[in-house]
Amino acid sequence: MLGDNLRLIQLTAPNMNSPILITGASQRVGLALAMELAQAGHTVVSASRSVQPQSPHPNIIPFTADLCQAADRQALIDYLYSHYDGLRAVIHNASLWLDDDLANLDTMFRLHVEAPYHLNLALGELLAKVDKADIIHVCDETSSRGSKSHIGYAATKAALQNMVLSFAEKYAPTVHVNGILPGLLILKEGGDEAYRQQTLKKALLEFEPGAGPLIETVKYLLASQYSTGSQVVINGGRHLKNRII
Repeated sequence: MLGDNLRLIQLTAPNMNSPILITGASQRVGLALAMELAQAGHTVVSASRSVQPQSPHPNIIPFTADLCQAADRQALIDYLYSHYDGLRAVIHNASLWLDDDLANLDTMFRLHVEAPYHLNLALGELLAKVDKADIIHVCDETSSRGSKSHIGYAATKAALQNMVLSFAEKYAPTVHVNGILPGLLILKEGGDEAYRQQTLKKALLEFEPGAGPLIETVKYLLASQYSTGSQVVINGGRHLKNRII
């Protein structure tokens, strides 16, 4: 519910620029992306469940929200409409990689599908007010090939990937809608050396790239004038490793 579960950490006076909304930007790749765009001069509204004591950069506005909850999403929508006259981009980065069971499937559906669907529809008017706006869905390389060990995760990411096509058609030509399908970027915390080596060997490029490939791809899409409804794969050639011909 609202109340203590949702609060604007850094209060700012309404201004007339057009920020970039990034979900799931309080840690790891999302935080690195928010910092990169903030340092480039963008105002970034960072929507996340994690409560941040202060903004990591003066151009980042942290907004605490559980995006699985419709009321929290509506509070975020209301904040954007009351503080800004346009929206430069929406980057759906929030993600949960949960084991397969019905409760987890419901949670991942709410975060990976329902939340982007709700925000894309509700924020269309703000996006349409700038000359060139973008919606970027951060999907996953498993959304195209499936995953026997994380069926629900892959399925909900596939739905997110599919929505790229529908919203690209709905919002053309002003709003460009694209997807990014990353593979490994940052190894999970707490893994041992065996996990590290096994994971890295799944790709042709056997190293941990960090947030760089995602940041580069986001910057390309934000600058591109002729890309919509597209999917950019950044998985180090994993789809080619050990394939049977």
